[in-house]
Amino acid sequence: MGKVPVIIRVFKLASLPPPARRPRSIAGVCRRVLRDERADAQGEINVVFLDRRRMRLLNRRYLGHEHDTDVIAFRYAEDPGPVPGEHPFGDIFISTYQAKAQAKELGHTVLTEVMTLAAHGTLHLLGYDDKTAQGRDRMFRKQKLAIRGRRKGGGR
Repeated sequence: MGKVPVIIRVFKLASLPPPARRPRSIAGVCRRVLRDERADAQGEINVVFLDRRRMRLLNRRYLGHEHDTDVIAFRYAEDPGPVPGEHPFGDIFISTYQAKAQAKELGHTVLTEVMTLAAHGTLHLLGYDDKTAQGRDRMFRKQKLAIRGRRKGGGR
């Protein structure tokens, strides 16, 4: 398998518990999804952790929703635009508030939850949708496979 031609950057980890501040693991699960999906993606993916207030603001402003959400992903247009040398692919925003709450509720670590949300956001960037039960089930299966592969040392 060749390397996926995507640069993945992880920002604003400070609001996570220290054991969850693992940018290589978080970026790695995104790469694993891209590999598993055989995505022909190029450019940059930014994974950004936000507090509850900022995530709700983003959710309201861009999606028109008035509630908490765990992950929001924005895919950029294929044409990188007039800025030479910049080739954005997409941004994934993850709520640290929701990640902590969901980790506690599901009985796993915050790191496992943020990796799950990063995988989920990457699937959204690739066009997957979770608006139906069938779409949700499909995404959940794929993100679990990506997390399982990361834990076994795959996708590094």
